[in-house]
Amino acid sequence: MRRSISFSIAFVLFLLPLLLGLVETTTPNPAVSLEGSFTEAAPAHFVRGPTVNLVTNSSALIFWRTDVPMNSTVDYGLEESNPNLTVSNSTVVGDHRITLTGLAMGSKYYYQVTSNGTASDEYHFRTAPADGAEFKMIVFGDNRPDTDTAPVQPQEYSDLVDLVIAEEPHIVIMTGDYVLIVTESHSYNLDAWERFTNITDRLGHYAPIYGVLGNHDTSAYTGTLRLEYFFDAFEMYSEPSPYSSFDYAGVHFTLLNSEEQYNNGRITGTQYDWLVDDLTNTSRSMKFVFAHQPLYPLQHINSALDRNMTEMIRLQQLFEDMNVTLFAAGHDHLFNRLTVNGVVHIIAGGGGAPLYHTPWGGAFFHYLKVDVSSGQVDFTAIDLSSVTREQYQLPYDGPIEIEARFLANNTLQRNGTLPIFYFSEIPDEVLYSWDGGSNSTTLTGFPDEPDAHTLDVYANDSEGSWSHERFVFNTYNPDWPTPTTSTSTTDTESPPPPMDVVLILGIVGVVSAVVVVIILMRFKRK
Repeated sequence: MRRSISFSIAFVLFLLPLLLGLVETTTPNPAVSLEGSFTEAAPAHFVRGPTVNLVTNSSALIFWRTDVPMNSTVDYGLEESNPNLTVSNSTVVGDHRITLTGLAMGSKYYYQVTSNGTASDEYHFRTAPADGAEFKMIVFGDNRPDTDTAPVQPQEYSDLVDLVIAEEPHIVIMTGDYVLIVTESHSYNLDAWERFTNITDRLGHYAPIYGVLGNHDTSAYTGTLRLEYFFDAFEMYSEPSPYSSFDYAGVHFTLLNSEEQYNNGRITGTQYDWLVDDLTNTSRSMKFVFAHQPLYPLQHINSALDRNMTEMIRLQQLFEDMNVTLFAAGHDHLFNRLTVNGVVHIIAGGGGAPLYHTPWGGAFFHYLKVDVSSGQVDFTAIDLSSVTREQYQLPYDGPIEIEARFLANNTLQRNGTLPIFYFSEIPDEVLYSWDGGSNSTTLTGFPDEPDAHTLDVYANDSEGSWSHERFVFNTYNPDWPTPTTSTSTTDTESPPPPMDVVLILGIVGVVSAVVVVIILMRFKRK
């Protein structure tokens, strides 16, 4: 009997270290700093970078980080492998920021950084072209991992970064959700964000990257708004504010914060007043606005910038009044374009996070290429296989586009529900016809009969050309039981379980197994 008990105790002592080892490899240890642990693409003492940032037509900021304070030198020039200009700073620092000035407009510069005698590889970037000249912008985001793989970044994101590097863009905008979660564990957060920046900096070697804040980047699960990791990941204008603006090649860029504490999913209060002032006071005729949450979502319906209808309408009207060309967002893990009264709304959220499948399609990993020149903008959505999935051009000279949001084709809704339609330009006249009946200028709700119904929508433009779309909706009678299906889905992912919970459950399991073994042995002895 004693031998059996001794064997059982030894069994526990054998399993317990294995269990603890398993937990420690899958859960961050808050007592250990992971800063600088993941630097596979950098020289030995280069923790981050170098990256090019805040590029204008005559200047650029070069940033890199070393593991200990060192001096800073940037060699640069217009000829590859032949830098003839140098800027140095003898002050020893860990975060190195060297501003290059007097650069030639619209030119390709090669650069290399050196600290304490160790040099980086040589990279290159392009200065901004003249106002109105052609440039290439890339928009993508929502690259975060899922709960099963966090904090490891998706392979799809790494592959997209390689494709974007090959595009040789002038400027890159990211639409948020770079990590799964910001926790109370500093070491875990460092690990998660370094895994993101290690991939992102490969692109940052060659083009300035600006990002908007995503809901997963702000300690949404803990209730504490911690923005230091976001500010550390990007070199941004107007830090430490999470919203800002700048001009590039004659275009005005505005970056909004849709994750403001206590105002999540809203552009309101001080930020809205700032936005009105920002758009009013720019002299640029072309304006690009970015945020994480879209105005017309397909997955997060009623849980994005559409959660407050009054504010949603106000924001759309502001964009129209201020002649905003583009509003781009993420949040929905898919691609979608919707033009509303001349304002192009794009969701570019296919950067690597689990895709969302909706009746409107667009569930593919992608980046958006935007070719901009004076008076023309070309939009191209490109997937992981380098296949063009959608193209759109401004100015648009086709028929009025008629789109439905919130309610998709074959949606089941109660009778009387009023669908909402959006038009690519404000039509001179709109007509509606239920089930092939007479046309009406007034839209009525779903018919009373519990059946499938067709709704024809006609729109007439200023040149007298009519557009037509047919939609199919299903009505159910209010006397029937309420359907359990819903067209609105919110993101309810939970953070990874804390270490102590996993550990306790594992120990309880082992102890339970030992108790069973002891009882069986006693039974056998009897």
